Amino acid sequence: MNERASVRPPDGTVTLSMGAHAARSARRHVAAHLAAAGVDGDVVDTAVLLTSELVSNAVTHGRGGPVLGLSLQGGSLRVTVADHEGALPRVAPLDVAASGGRGMLLVEELADAWGVDRIPGDGKRVWFRLGLSPSR
Repeated sequence: MNERASVRPPDGTVTLSMGAHAARSARRHVAAHLAAAGVDGDVVDTAVLLTSELVSNAVTHGRGGPVLGLSLQGGSLRVTVADHEGALPRVAPLDVAASGGRGMLLVEELADAWGVDRIPGDGKRVWFRLGLSPSR
């Protein structure tokens, strides 16, 4: 994890279904939210990819519908995905023969920062931050 942030509610949240369509719904939500805010280009593509990875992890390893949150503040985007499972994600070493397990490695490599906030008695919130400036 690159950085620890204080727990604060995001600007926009949506509870996703606990099924195969959750990641697709999350991708659409993030793309629409960023388009409405006038954000485009590589930041949107990266945010959509990383959101999809976090939501897929929450569906695969979590309990209950994941809660997606988005916050645009101070020239950066913060995306959060909360679930009701206390086990923390980890960045696994790259195994080129494996069919999965690369999600958190992508987050580690592409996000400006990421981390996990425990939700006392109710799981965790995994987050990442991306700068919105073109110099990213």
